[in-house]
Amino acid sequence: MKEEGLTLKQGMEACSSVEDPFNTDYRMMMTLGHGHFSEVKLAFHVPTVTCVAVKLLRNKKKYNSIFNSEISVMKSMNHPNIIKLFHVIEKEEITYLVMEHASEGELLRRILERGSLPESEAEMIFTQVVHAVNYCHENQVVHRDIKATNILMDCRGNAKLIDFSLSVKVTPGQKLRGFCGTLPYCAPELFARGEYDPYPIDMWCLGILLFLMVAGHFPFQSKSFSGMRNEVTSGNFTIPHYVSISIFNIILELLIINPCRRPTIKDIMRRPMIRASEARSPPPSTPASQAPRALALSGP
Repeated sequence: MKEEGLTLKQGMEACSSVEDPFNTDYRMMMTLGHGHFSEVKLAFHVPTVTCVAVKLLRNKKKYNSIFNSEISVMKSMNHPNIIKLFHVIEKEEITYLVMEHASEGELLRRILERGSLPESEAEMIFTQVVHAVNYCHENQVVHRDIKATNILMDCRGNAKLIDFSLSVKVTPGQKLRGFCGTLPYCAPELFARGEYDPYPIDMWCLGILLFLMVAGHFPFQSKSFSGMRNEVTSGNFTIPHYVSISIFNIILELLIINPCRRPTIKDIMRRPMIRASEARSPPPSTPASQAPRALALSGP
């Protein structure tokens, strides 16, 4: 059994279905994780002999607009470093998102097990996440919750960005309001409670992520909301002395308090560290345009 999917003649778009193939086609195996409105399970898809991840979206009446937004964004995503949505199955109370399974689990677990990551590995993972975010921003999608638990690793060491529940598709120049995201990753402008440009939010999150990978801890570590707000808005943090100058400089750029001065994702793509790391990245395990044919059932 291949954990990352079979190589079939593929290329179909993720589709929705009101059918119920679960009773015959799927075998639920174990719970992989929980979210605020969802649960993710490992499942075995019998027709293709493939392991998949199934996200169960519950309480549809209350969160229907959030779910619809997430599904719409995920259907439009087609990148090797973004988890692939194969199939959407609608039921009365639950919506099932059948997705690519990344067998090596969360990046956070890898960091915690090792204390921190070797710089070569951190650079490779960061570069792949940067490519995923660049793809999102090119398509006017802002993720707004980039973090180590929302990055999975596949069996070849490739990073996969997941969980678009807080993502939003924005028009040029559009500003957003409202606090969102995960506290240790939240940008200073979110604490101001005013309007903000959404793109620099993702860039701040990338800075926190890179710091976490090489340091093994967050740059801002307060346990309370008010304490975190004070730490983040003051911008006081210390990068470990052993961090290389190339990573050091990118962290400093991304964790600039003023969002207008933060680099864009295109700016980061041009950094020598990213260019050098691109050549070392492993090949994608499953081409982004592919989905197991039996998973892409015809539907509305």
